[in-house]
Amino acid sequence: MVQTRLALYPDGSYRNWEYKLDVARVELCRLIARLDLPLTIADTNAWDDYIQRAHNPRYNRVSRFTIARDLSKLYNEKLHHLKNIVMPGVSSVCLTSDIWSGNAKEDYITVVAHYITADWELKKSVIGFKLIEVSHNGINIAECIAGVLRDFGLLDKVFSVSLDKVSANTTAMLTLTPMLDGYLGFDVDPIDPTKKIYHVVHQRCACHIINLIVKSGLKRLQLYTEVFRTAINFLNSSNQRIA
Repeated sequence: MVQTRLALYPDGSYRNWEYKLDVARVELCRLIARLDLPLTIADTNAWDDYIQRAHNPRYNRVSRFTIARDLSKLYNEKLHHLKNIVMPGVSSVCLTSDIWSGNAKEDYITVVAHYITADWELKKSVIGFKLIEVSHNGINIAECIAGVLRDFGLLDKVFSVSLDKVSANTTAMLTLTPMLDGYLGFDVDPIDPTKKIYHVVHQRCACHIINLIVKSGLKRLQLYTEVFRTAINFLNSSNQRIA
């Protein structure tokens, strides 16, 4: 119990290693968040046995209630760091956003900011993850994205926005574009001086376009694909047929 524990640096030197409960709790939260694990995973005898026997005999169990509080604290710390330290030092961002349905039939929208740091490192951060309880029309999508950008002070730093190729997203960009002219600006239409030509780049997701093309092609082959699907399902319906 009094023996010094050593840890090895990459350069070959050694240092004294000390078990710290607060560090262990933070890393546990990061593990749960990254792998989408249940909060109860560390509140079991099996977890205790694994950690204490294989890694650290001095490990102390963390209850699921403590993990929930730690996760909330870690989230708020990361959010504060993004809002007050990272994003103020970024000159421009490119955005990607999408909407999907969860297992509970609830719809969510995410907004991801892609940017380059002062050290010329390409980074991306999820700056918006919101539940959508309204219709997925263009105006509501635009309001959600604009609200996220307003919270992070990024309305005048947007270079481009990448969205799926659906009509609602096109409408959303018509609403968003006048709000995002602070970085690239706009020109006056030489034909109609009352109109503005905005320079914010609206990119339509190439993967979504390819997916639509493939789906369109498969519709024309449906007569043949259904025959193959029926045959494969028949063969896979029992072990005897597979054999």
